[in-house]
Amino acid sequence: MSDLFCAATLLLAGETEGAAVTRLVSSLRDRKVAGVYAAESSAAVRTAETAAAATGLHVHTVPGLADAGADETDDDVLRRVAGEFQAIADLYRIPEEGAGNLPPAPGRGTFRLVLPLGEGERASGPFRFGFGAMRKKPSPSLCRAVIDAGFGPAPVIDVPEALSVLKNRPMPYFLYHVSTDGILRADKIACARITLADPDGKVVSARMVWGDSAWRATNLSLMEAKGYTPGPGPAAEEFFAEDRAAFLAAREAALSLLPVPRVFEAFVFGPSGSGVEYCFQTVSRRPDGGFEVRWRNRESGGNWRVTL
Repeated sequence: MSDLFCAATLLLAGETEGAAVTRLVSSLRDRKVAGVYAAESSAAVRTAETAAAATGLHVHTVPGLADAGADETDDDVLRRVAGEFQAIADLYRIPEEGAGNLPPAPGRGTFRLVLPLGEGERASGPFRFGFGAMRKKPSPSLCRAVIDAGFGPAPVIDVPEALSVLKNRPMPYFLYHVSTDGILRADKIACARITLADPDGKVVSARMVWGDSAWRATNLSLMEAKGYTPGPGPAAEEFFAEDRAAFLAAREAALSLLPVPRVFEAFVFGPSGSGVEYCFQTVSRRPDGGFEVRWRNRESGGNWRVTL
């Protein structure tokens, strides 16, 4: 069970608020939770607030969450609601002010990133974030979007791959954010070009799955063959093709014009100095004429890793 979720924040059947506070304080300390979720009833909220104050935590009221039933224990309720709580991080809406944050450069998309925290920064509460060039005096006004991380962990956000591109390479820029401590922090967003060799010329489609080492923010990038000229069957259209057979035929024909061995490439992105893990999935032509899909990891097992 996640340390964030504690069913002790709900009143048990027939329990007085005083008894619940005593139970809550003990339970919260034993579980070492990071935050308290309370049922919507006024008694549950009062109890949770009193107990949380004794342990230095904050209370988050969950609309629609009921108090414990007559036959439910503390742990019974935890099991009942844990699944709902664990989905909360993926349900946040991110409002933007004014014209909103800067969009990606033409031809580039976004990637998912766990918001990098500074030393001593808490992974809870609202975070404001935005993008731009490094400035001598950056302003919190650059942070035009806000996401509430609740009681943690750090939120996952969508970040542009690049704000500008030079000679087909995404240029670095800065991700700014402000948390509840009011400090404006900047992280340089960098990239690394990752390649996949195809010595026999059998690969028709190559994809790279990548993200942080905990795989909280996972990304999928379609890899294009080096030297591929614009035309039918580009990698970027693979998942949008209405006729997959026709797409693969067009792509095979275009790839056949490239010399063997071939190299497929794509970029990974993240804060400068951070690590990115990645592996590959390929679609290759079989000798019998069909296609084979397989995962590719390191020969010794596990994923590859690159430091940005």
